[in-house]
Amino acid sequence: MREYVVMTDSDTEIPYYFADEHNVPVFLMPYTLGDEEKLFDLGRETDFKGFFDAVRSGVKASTSTRPPYDIQMFFEDILKTGKDILYIAFSSKLSGHMDLALKAREDALADYPGMRIEIVDSLSIAMGAGQLVYHAVRLHEEGKSLDEVRDWVIDNRMKALHFFTVDSLMYLKSTGRVNAVTATFGTILDLKPVLLLKRDGSIVAYDKVKGKKKAVRYLMDKVEENLTDDPVSHDLLIIYHADNPAAAEQMKEEAESRFDFKKVLVMDVGPVIGAHCGPGTLAVCFMGKERPE
Repeated sequence: MREYVVMTDSDTEIPYYFADEHNVPVFLMPYTLGDEEKLFDLGRETDFKGFFDAVRSGVKASTSTRPPYDIQMFFEDILKTGKDILYIAFSSKLSGHMDLALKAREDALADYPGMRIEIVDSLSIAMGAGQLVYHAVRLHEEGKSLDEVRDWVIDNRMKALHFFTVDSLMYLKSTGRVNAVTATFGTILDLKPVLLLKRDGSIVAYDKVKGKKKAVRYLMDKVEENLTDDPVSHDLLIIYHADNPAAAEQMKEEAESRFDFKKVLVMDVGPVIGAHCGPGTLAVCFMGKERPE
């Protein structure tokens, strides 16, 4: 069996220290704040608070893709070492990156015939996708083949759950991630929209809750409702916040008192995802029941 490498992009938001420790190559994705474009470095030197302070003050944040040639070179850096690739990508429903990666794959394999690049659409965002990378890396390190790990990700990606609340849906509307009708959902009476990812990897408004304190309890209740007996469901809980550390810490304390996760990570929402969801966002990501729709 030829050696292979598990790879991903920074929109899956795996922590840089995890990527470093497990030798996971990560294709860095761009964002623009004001007139300055940067690549998200998974938090290695990211000023998360500075980013959201700027967005609150009215500075425009946006995202984009990178040319297929950049992705091709990212792939070829591995192929030239004689190793195949398993690449787990951010949801194709929320970015054009997947299509560009497929084009880059074709061009890279033209230069390295006989090699393999398997690309899996995670149909997830941020650490909803990142947890699939996390488990794929563990399986790889246990000696599973490329095909076995690829199939596990495909078979389990509908169990990668995301529940999140945002202070305003207008950021998602302005970047085309929800429609204008849906965006009116959270504009009255301090209602916090609750969103999730559908089976096709797109975002949908799922419910609403009034006030920040109730939002925290609601998210924890969603975790409880969707856990399963599968050990992987109790392995990792990711608590996300977009410059909302007090609420995130409250969620962590409640999670540790209610559940038996082996690990609870509190993470900042990165600027690529943050450009779409806006400041104040709270989220939980974990492996649980299959997405219903």
